[in-house]
Amino acid sequence: MTAIRKKIRQGKRDLYFDDAQSLYLAGKGLEEIQELLPLAPTTLKHWHKEGQWEEKRRQVPVSSRWLGEALKGILREKAGKMLEKGDLKPQELEELTKLLTLIDRMGSQGWDLRTAALEVMDRFGAFIRGWVTDPEELRRLTTMMQEFFRKLEEGEEA
Repeated sequence: MTAIRKKIRQGKRDLYFDDAQSLYLAGKGLEEIQELLPLAPTTLKHWHKEGQWEEKRRQVPVSSRWLGEALKGILREKAGKMLEKGDLKPQELEELTKLLTLIDRMGSQGWDLRTAALEVMDRFGAFIRGWVTDPEELRRLTTMMQEFFRKLEEGEEA
């Protein structure tokens, strides 16, 4: 009996979300990201809002995780430019690979309360958006999450 294998097709989110987020955290605007990646402006705006990129960008200076993501964005852009020009030599590619490994390690270490809260609330927000259908209830929950982050930023007890 032969097994039937279903080909799993990756969507744009699977292919580009992490790259787009990294570029945004590195300081790129949505318009600049659209020029670099094959994404519609509405898709980027949706991901920006859904992924809470603005909040993550504010966390870059104090969060090793989001700083690591920002550095990945910078590295991707620079490596892409070098590849386009044909300037990337094997030794430089090895150095870039080592840098990415260090950035990944940096991102997985040093969790502080703000970083941990942002990660958990980011996942919780995605969970809520999948479960809550009432727009009023969703707005209320979003307001509470934003207030939670505001208090964390101000150093208050949340």
